[in-house]
Amino acid sequence: MIHARLVLLPEAGEDMEMVGRSIEPDNLPNMNLLIDKRSLSLQFSIEKPGTLLTTMDDLLMNIKIAKETLSVAEDR
Repeated sequence: MIHARLVLLPEAGEDMEMVGRSIEPDNLPNMNLLIDKRSLSLQFSIEKPGTLLTTMDDLLMNIKIAKETLSVAEDR
């Protein structure tokens, strides 16, 4: 079993709570998302290294899309 944690810190003006809530529906039962305004921490367990890479890629892409969407919404 591989245990991993992804911690993201906000860039200037970002609200990590909003980003976390945006990706929360994507969580699997083996994921634990901890959110506050200063960081986003996602802990999870995976059986295979290839699955870890795929999961990390999916998470980072979803976070990027959430950040871009929130940025566009704030600009309007």
